[in-house]
Amino acid sequence: MPPHARSREAVPARTFHPPSAQQRSPTGRAAAATAGAAVIWGTLGPVTSRFPAGDLLHVAELRLLIGAAALYFLARCRGIRHVSWQRRELRAVALGSVAVSGFSACYFHAVDLSGVATSTVIAIGGAPILSGLTARFVTRRPVTRTWAVATAVAVTGIALVSLPGGARSFSLPGIALAALAAALYAAQADTIQVVARRHGPATAVAAIFAGGAFTLTPWLPGAVTWAMADNGRLTGVLYLGVFTTAVAYALFAHGVDRLGAPTAVTISLLEPATAAVLAAVWLHQDLSALRWAGIVLVLGGLALMMRPRHSGPVSA
Repeated sequence: MPPHARSREAVPARTFHPPSAQQRSPTGRAAAATAGAAVIWGTLGPVTSRFPAGDLLHVAELRLLIGAAALYFLARCRGIRHVSWQRRELRAVALGSVAVSGFSACYFHAVDLSGVATSTVIAIGGAPILSGLTARFVTRRPVTRTWAVATAVAVTGIALVSLPGGARSFSLPGIALAALAAALYAAQADTIQVVARRHGPATAVAAIFAGGAFTLTPWLPGAVTWAMADNGRLTGVLYLGVFTTAVAYALFAHGVDRLGAPTAVTISLLEPATAAVLAAVWLHQDLSALRWAGIVLVLGGLALMMRPRHSGPVSA
Protein backbone atom coordinates (compact mmCIF):
# COMPACT_ATOMS: atom_id res chain seq x y z
CA MET A 1 0.00 0.00 0.00
CA PRO A 2 1.43 3.45 -0.88
CA PRO A 3 2.31 5.82 2.02
CA HIS A 4 -0.48 8.30 1.23
CA ALA A 5 -3.09 5.53 1.50
CA ARG A 6 -1.81 4.61 4.96
CA SER A 7 -2.04 8.18 6.14
CA ARG A 8 -5.68 8.39 5.09
CA GLU A 9 -6.40 5.16 6.91
CA ALA A 10 -4.93 6.33 10.21
CA VAL A 11 -7.30 9.25 10.81
CA PRO A 12 -10.61 7.35 10.61
CA ALA A 13 -9.13 4.58 12.76
CA ARG A 14 -8.45 7.06 15.58
CA THR A 15 -11.79 8.84 15.39
CA PHE A 16 -13.88 5.72 14.86
CA HIS A 17 -12.44 3.18 17.25
CA PRO A 18 -9.98 4.73 19.74
CA PRO A 19 -9.63 1.70 22.05
CA SER A 20 -8.31 -0.43 19.18
CA ALA A 21 -5.95 2.23 17.89
CA GLN A 22 -4.53 2.99 21.30
CA GLN A 23 -4.55 -0.63 22.55
CA ARG A 24 -6.47 0.38 25.70
CA SER A 25 -8.58 -2.75 25.96
CA PRO A 26 -6.97 -5.37 28.26
CA THR A 27 -5.91 -8.47 26.38
CA GLY A 28 -7.39 -10.61 29.15
CA ARG A 29 -10.86 -9.26 28.44
CA ALA A 30 -10.44 -9.89 24.71
CA ALA A 31 -9.23 -13.44 25.39
CA ALA A 32 -12.22 -14.05 27.66
CA ALA A 33 -14.56 -12.77 24.92
CA THR A 34 -12.99 -15.18 22.41
CA ALA A 35 -13.27 -18.07 24.87
CA GLY A 36 -16.93 -17.14 25.42
CA ALA A 37 -17.50 -17.33 21.66
CA ALA A 38 -15.92 -20.79 21.57
CA VAL A 39 -18.14 -22.00 24.42
CA ILE A 40 -21.25 -20.78 22.56
CA TRP A 41 -20.01 -22.49 19.37
CA GLY A 42 -19.69 -25.66 21.43
CA THR A 43 -23.50 -25.82 21.55
CA LEU A 44 -23.67 -26.08 17.74
CA GLY A 45 -23.21 -29.85 17.72
CA PRO A 46 -25.98 -30.74 20.18
CA VAL A 47 -28.42 -28.33 18.49
CA THR A 48 -27.67 -29.26 14.86
CA SER A 49 -27.72 -32.97 15.75
CA ARG A 50 -31.49 -32.59 16.10
CA PHE A 51 -31.79 -31.68 12.40
CA PRO A 52 -31.63 -34.36 9.67
CA ALA A 53 -28.39 -34.26 7.65
CA GLY A 54 -30.30 -33.35 4.50
CA ASP A 55 -31.60 -30.15 6.12
CA LEU A 56 -28.21 -28.70 7.10
CA LEU A 57 -27.99 -26.48 4.02
CA HIS A 58 -31.27 -24.83 5.04
CA VAL A 59 -29.90 -24.44 8.56
CA ALA A 60 -26.68 -22.86 7.28
CA GLU A 61 -28.54 -20.36 5.06
CA LEU A 62 -30.96 -19.22 7.77
CA ARG A 63 -28.23 -19.10 10.40
CA LEU A 64 -26.14 -16.74 8.25
CA LEU A 65 -29.14 -14.57 7.33
CA ILE A 66 -30.45 -14.20 10.89
CA GLY A 67 -26.94 -13.67 12.22
CA ALA A 68 -26.16 -10.95 9.68
CA ALA A 69 -29.40 -9.11 10.51
CA ALA A 70 -28.74 -9.32 14.25
CA LEU A 71 -25.15 -8.11 13.82
CA TYR A 72 -26.31 -5.16 11.70
CA PHE A 73 -28.86 -4.28 14.39
CA LEU A 74 -26.13 -4.49 17.04
CA ALA A 75 -23.88 -2.17 15.05
CA ARG A 76 -26.74 0.34 14.64
CA CYS A 77 -27.60 0.21 18.35
CA ARG A 78 -24.02 0.99 19.27
CA GLY A 79 -24.24 4.19 17.24
CA ILE A 80 -21.36 3.34 14.94
CA ARG A 81 -21.07 6.07 12.37
CA HIS A 82 -20.41 5.39 8.72
CA VAL A 83 -16.80 5.12 7.55
CA SER A 84 -16.05 5.04 3.83
CA TRP A 85 -15.06 1.64 2.48
CA GLN A 86 -11.68 1.12 0.89
CA ARG A 87 -11.13 -1.26 -2.01
CA ARG A 88 -9.00 -3.70 -0.03
CA GLU A 89 -11.67 -3.84 2.69
CA LEU A 90 -14.33 -4.69 0.12
CA ARG A 91 -12.04 -7.45 -1.19
CA ALA A 92 -11.68 -8.71 2.38
CA VAL A 93 -15.48 -8.73 2.83
CA ALA A 94 -15.89 -10.70 -0.41
CA LEU A 95 -13.23 -13.24 0.64
CA GLY A 96 -14.70 -13.49 4.13
CA SER A 97 -18.19 -14.08 2.71
CA VAL A 98 -16.93 -16.97 0.60
CA ALA A 99 -15.01 -18.33 3.60
CA VAL A 100 -18.05 -18.18 5.90
CA SER A 101 -20.41 -19.96 3.50
CA GLY A 102 -17.73 -22.34 2.22
CA PHE A 103 -16.59 -23.49 5.66
CA SER A 104 -19.95 -24.99 6.60
CA ALA A 105 -20.37 -26.71 3.24
CA CYS A 106 -16.84 -28.19 3.26
CA TYR A 107 -16.94 -29.24 6.89
CA PHE A 108 -20.33 -30.98 6.73
CA HIS A 109 -19.36 -32.79 3.53
CA ALA A 110 -16.06 -33.83 5.14
CA VAL A 111 -17.98 -35.24 8.11
CA ASP A 112 -20.15 -37.29 5.74
CA LEU A 113 -17.07 -38.74 4.01
CA SER A 114 -14.50 -39.07 6.81
CA GLY A 115 -16.47 -38.90 10.04
CA VAL A 116 -16.61 -36.31 12.80
CA ALA A 117 -13.31 -37.28 14.42
CA THR A 118 -10.97 -36.93 11.45
CA SER A 119 -12.79 -33.90 10.07
CA THR A 120 -12.69 -32.05 13.40
CA VAL A 121 -8.98 -32.66 13.95
CA ILE A 122 -8.11 -31.37 10.48
CA ALA A 123 -10.64 -28.54 10.11
CA ILE A 124 -10.62 -27.12 13.64
CA GLY A 125 -7.14 -28.19 14.71
CA GLY A 126 -5.50 -27.08 11.46
CA ALA A 127 -7.04 -23.59 11.40
CA PRO A 128 -4.78 -21.93 14.03
CA ILE A 129 -1.69 -23.40 12.39
CA LEU A 130 -2.70 -22.00 9.00
CA SER A 131 -3.60 -18.65 10.58
CA GLY A 132 -0.18 -18.43 12.23
CA LEU A 133 1.62 -19.36 9.00
CA THR A 134 -0.37 -16.70 7.14
CA ALA A 135 0.57 -14.09 9.72
CA ARG A 136 4.22 -15.06 9.63
CA PHE A 137 4.85 -15.50 5.91
CA VAL A 138 2.06 -13.60 4.11
CA THR A 139 1.24 -10.54 6.20
CA ARG A 140 4.69 -10.52 7.87
CA ARG A 141 3.33 -10.11 11.39
CA PRO A 142 5.31 -11.67 14.24
CA VAL A 143 4.01 -14.70 16.14
CA THR A 144 5.35 -15.43 19.60
CA ARG A 145 6.93 -18.56 21.00
CA THR A 146 4.10 -18.67 23.57
CA TRP A 147 1.58 -18.84 20.73
CA ALA A 148 3.48 -21.71 19.08
CA VAL A 149 3.73 -23.77 22.28
CA ALA A 150 0.14 -23.11 23.36
CA THR A 151 -1.18 -23.97 19.89
CA ALA A 152 0.80 -27.22 19.80
CA VAL A 153 -0.56 -28.25 23.22
CA ALA A 154 -4.15 -27.32 22.36
CA VAL A 155 -4.10 -29.04 18.94
CA THR A 156 -2.75 -32.20 20.60
CA GLY A 157 -5.66 -31.98 23.01
CA ILE A 158 -8.13 -31.61 20.13
CA ALA A 159 -6.67 -34.75 18.55
CA LEU A 160 -7.26 -36.68 21.77
CA VAL A 161 -10.78 -35.27 22.16
CA SER A 162 -11.75 -36.13 18.58
CA LEU A 163 -9.87 -39.27 17.56
CA PRO A 164 -11.07 -41.87 20.10
CA GLY A 165 -14.36 -43.39 19.06
CA GLY A 166 -15.82 -44.94 15.98
CA ALA A 167 -13.65 -44.46 12.92
CA ARG A 168 -14.66 -44.37 9.30
CA SER A 169 -12.78 -45.64 6.30
CA PHE A 170 -10.10 -43.37 4.86
CA SER A 171 -11.43 -40.88 2.32
CA LEU A 172 -9.03 -38.67 0.40
CA PRO A 173 -11.84 -36.29 -0.73
CA GLY A 174 -13.00 -36.04 2.88
CA ILE A 175 -9.47 -35.18 4.05
CA ALA A 176 -9.16 -32.57 1.30
CA LEU A 177 -12.49 -30.96 2.19
CA ALA A 178 -11.55 -30.83 5.88
CA ALA A 179 -8.23 -29.19 5.00
CA LEU A 180 -10.07 -26.66 2.83
CA ALA A 181 -12.46 -26.00 5.72
CA ALA A 182 -9.45 -25.26 7.96
CA ALA A 183 -8.12 -22.75 5.43
CA LEU A 184 -11.54 -21.10 5.14
CA TYR A 185 -11.90 -20.87 8.92
CA ALA A 186 -8.50 -19.17 9.17
CA ALA A 187 -9.49 -16.85 6.30
CA GLN A 188 -12.60 -15.78 8.23
CA ALA A 189 -10.45 -14.55 11.09
CA ASP A 190 -7.96 -12.81 8.80
CA THR A 191 -10.68 -10.94 6.90
CA ILE A 192 -12.44 -9.92 10.12
CA GLN A 193 -9.14 -8.48 11.35
CA VAL A 194 -8.70 -6.42 8.16
CA VAL A 195 -12.23 -5.00 8.13
CA ALA A 196 -12.54 -4.42 11.90
CA ARG A 197 -9.48 -2.17 11.90
CA ARG A 198 -11.48 0.81 10.64
CA HIS A 199 -15.13 -0.29 10.83
CA GLY A 200 -15.20 -2.08 14.17
CA PRO A 201 -15.85 -5.77 14.95
CA ALA A 202 -19.67 -5.66 14.78
CA THR A 203 -19.75 -3.99 11.36
CA ALA A 204 -17.03 -6.31 10.07
CA VAL A 205 -18.83 -9.53 10.88
CA ALA A 206 -22.22 -8.09 9.82
CA ALA A 207 -20.86 -7.28 6.35
CA ILE A 208 -19.08 -10.61 5.98
CA PHE A 209 -22.05 -12.69 7.11
CA ALA A 210 -24.46 -10.71 4.93
CA GLY A 211 -22.25 -11.59 1.96
CA GLY A 212 -22.14 -15.22 3.10
CA ALA A 213 -25.93 -15.34 3.28
CA PHE A 214 -26.13 -13.77 -0.19
CA THR A 215 -24.03 -16.58 -1.68
CA LEU A 216 -26.67 -19.06 -0.49
CA THR A 217 -29.74 -17.09 -1.65
CA PRO A 218 -30.74 -19.71 -4.29
CA TRP A 219 -31.71 -21.96 -1.35
CA LEU A 220 -33.43 -19.19 0.70
CA PRO A 221 -37.08 -19.76 -0.39
CA GLY A 222 -36.86 -23.46 0.39
CA ALA A 223 -35.14 -22.74 3.71
CA VAL A 224 -37.85 -20.30 4.83
CA THR A 225 -40.63 -22.74 3.88
CA TRP A 226 -38.80 -25.53 5.70
CA ALA A 227 -38.36 -23.49 8.91
CA MET A 228 -41.91 -22.11 9.02
CA ALA A 229 -43.40 -25.60 8.73
CA ASP A 230 -42.34 -26.53 12.29
CA ASN A 231 -41.96 -24.44 15.47
CA GLY A 232 -39.07 -26.57 16.66
CA ARG A 233 -37.10 -25.88 13.49
CA LEU A 234 -37.81 -22.15 13.72
CA THR A 235 -36.71 -22.03 17.36
CA GLY A 236 -33.55 -23.94 16.54
CA VAL A 237 -32.48 -21.72 13.63
CA LEU A 238 -33.29 -18.57 15.64
CA TYR A 239 -30.98 -19.80 18.40
CA LEU A 240 -28.27 -20.68 15.89
CA GLY A 241 -28.60 -17.33 14.12
CA VAL A 242 -28.78 -15.04 17.15
CA PHE A 243 -26.45 -16.79 19.58
CA THR A 244 -24.03 -19.09 17.71
CA THR A 245 -23.65 -16.54 14.90
CA ALA A 246 -24.38 -12.96 16.00
CA VAL A 247 -23.37 -13.10 19.66
CA ALA A 248 -20.52 -15.58 19.22
CA TYR A 249 -18.99 -13.89 16.19
CA ALA A 250 -19.29 -10.43 17.78
CA LEU A 251 -17.25 -11.76 20.71
CA PHE A 252 -14.83 -13.54 18.38
CA ALA A 253 -14.37 -10.41 16.24
CA HIS A 254 -13.60 -8.43 19.38
CA GLY A 255 -10.89 -10.95 20.20
CA VAL A 256 -9.50 -10.92 16.66
CA ASP A 257 -9.41 -7.12 16.68
CA ARG A 258 -7.47 -6.95 19.97
CA LEU A 259 -5.38 -10.13 19.94
CA GLY A 260 -4.82 -10.86 16.24
CA ALA A 261 -6.17 -13.73 14.16
CA PRO A 262 -3.67 -16.48 15.16
CA THR A 263 -4.22 -16.03 18.90
CA ALA A 264 -8.01 -15.75 18.59
CA VAL A 265 -8.25 -18.83 16.37
CA THR A 266 -6.15 -20.84 18.83
CA ILE A 267 -8.38 -19.80 21.74
CA SER A 268 -11.41 -20.90 19.70
CA LEU A 269 -10.10 -24.48 20.00
CA LEU A 270 -12.12 -24.48 23.21
CA GLU A 271 -15.16 -25.15 20.98
CA PRO A 272 -14.64 -28.93 20.40
CA ALA A 273 -13.75 -29.43 24.08
CA THR A 274 -16.98 -27.68 25.08
CA ALA A 275 -18.94 -29.81 22.62
CA ALA A 276 -17.42 -32.98 24.09
CA VAL A 277 -18.37 -31.98 27.64
CA LEU A 278 -21.90 -31.06 26.53
CA ALA A 279 -22.21 -34.42 24.79
CA ALA A 280 -21.30 -36.14 28.05
CA VAL A 281 -23.59 -34.05 30.26
CA TRP A 282 -26.53 -33.29 27.96
CA LEU A 283 -26.59 -36.24 25.56
CA HIS A 284 -25.25 -38.74 28.13
CA GLN A 285 -22.39 -39.88 25.92
CA ASP A 286 -19.44 -41.54 27.67
CA LEU A 287 -16.05 -39.83 27.45
CA SER A 288 -12.94 -42.01 27.62
CA ALA A 289 -9.94 -41.18 29.77
CA LEU A 290 -8.07 -40.09 26.62
CA ARG A 291 -10.80 -37.61 25.76
CA TRP A 292 -10.75 -36.14 29.26
CA ALA A 293 -6.96 -35.89 28.98
CA GLY A 294 -7.44 -34.06 25.68
CA ILE A 295 -9.83 -31.59 27.30
CA VAL A 296 -7.26 -30.92 30.02
CA LEU A 297 -4.59 -30.32 27.36
CA VAL A 298 -6.85 -27.89 25.49
CA LEU A 299 -7.54 -25.96 28.69
CA GLY A 300 -3.84 -25.99 29.56
CA GLY A 301 -2.86 -24.63 26.15
CA LEU A 302 -5.47 -21.89 26.37
CA ALA A 303 -4.39 -20.99 29.91
CA LEU A 304 -0.86 -20.56 28.59
CA MET A 305 -2.15 -18.45 25.71
CA MET A 306 -4.28 -16.23 27.94
CA ARG A 307 -1.75 -15.54 30.68
CA PRO A 308 -0.85 -11.85 31.06
CA ARG A 309 2.12 -10.55 29.06
CA HIS A 310 4.41 -8.07 30.76
CA SER A 311 5.89 -6.68 27.57
CA GLY A 312 6.26 -7.17 23.85
CA PRO A 313 3.77 -7.04 21.00
CA VAL A 314 0.60 -9.06 20.87
CA SER A 315 0.98 -11.91 18.44
CA ALA A 316 -0.20 -11.09 14.92
